[in-house]
Amino acid sequence: MTEETPNLALALSELRSAVELGFERTNGSTALILQRLEWVDDRHAELVKRVEQNQAAAELRYVALESRVDVMEREAVTRTQLTERTRQIIAVVTVLVAVAGAVIALIQLTRG
Repeated sequence: MTEETPNLALALSELRSAVELGFERTNGSTALILQRLEWVDDRHAELVKRVEQNQAAAELRYVALESRVDVMEREAVTRTQLTERTRQIIAVVTVLVAVAGAVIALIQLTRG
């Protein structure tokens, strides 16, 4: 049995070394996974911040566009208003042409 004791001690020593090596590899892998998770969390937080900033900027642009549309709706000329304005201009031009014709007729009457 004395021969088996050194072999058993050697086998236990090799087993212990293999288990320690396995634990070290597992710890290393776990540390790498944790490091990557931290990087992913940081990247996620950065992306969330960018999305929130873009969303806030988009909301500001939306509010600005809404105010511009409101101004345009208040100041826009409708088709009815444009038609009425055109009628008024035609009436004014007609009166001016009539007055000019009357003036020309008076000038010709006084000369001739």
